[in-house]
Amino acid sequence: MISRPLLISAICSSLTACVSILPDPAPAPSVYRLATSAQPASKLANAEIVRVDRPSATQIFNSSDIVVTQGGQKLSAIAQAQWSEVTPVVIQDAMIDALGSSPQFIGLIPTSGARTNTRLHLSVKNFEANFDNGPESAPLAVVQYRVTYAKASDRELLGTYSVRETVRANSINVSSIVAAIEDANNTAMNKIVQWMETQKANNGA
Repeated sequence: MISRPLLISAICSSLTACVSILPDPAPAPSVYRLATSAQPASKLANAEIVRVDRPSATQIFNSSDIVVTQGGQKLSAIAQAQWSEVTPVVIQDAMIDALGSSPQFIGLIPTSGARTNTRLHLSVKNFEANFDNGPESAPLAVVQYRVTYAKASDRELLGTYSVRETVRANSINVSSIVAAIEDANNTAMNKIVQWMETQKANNGA
């Protein structure tokens, strides 16, 4: 007959052995915010209130994955790294910040409940890093949007615009890739705001 202490010891040893064969938990992914260069500006009395819709995007960009391509063709995601929100929300927030840097605009999300004069919609064509020179060379960040600017009341089209910006990352490190995407996005956002300012002037607002 096995004594109680020996039985308990055997059970503990058995449990320890079982636990030891389980895989180690995967490390938590690194989360990156999309930093913007926009600085808030004092608003003019006739500043236009713009509703910034959530951008539309294909399935690959409707997640929080940081997307990379090989030669602009094969799409994949960086392992253990992601944006702080799904990509369309990250871009929407960046667009609102960019509008905030112009004295002529106030950007709001649709759920704000405020009445807006106009609406802005972005379609995401590219938001990725392209390893165009091979996996061992610093990739090219590519950001491309198709923009629609319209009246909020009746959706009368005020203008359309396309912008594409590229920035070469300093290395293949994730932080460098994120910084390059940020730089490309900041330039694209600034160009969208400048284009909107021109449209506003042309429309006599």
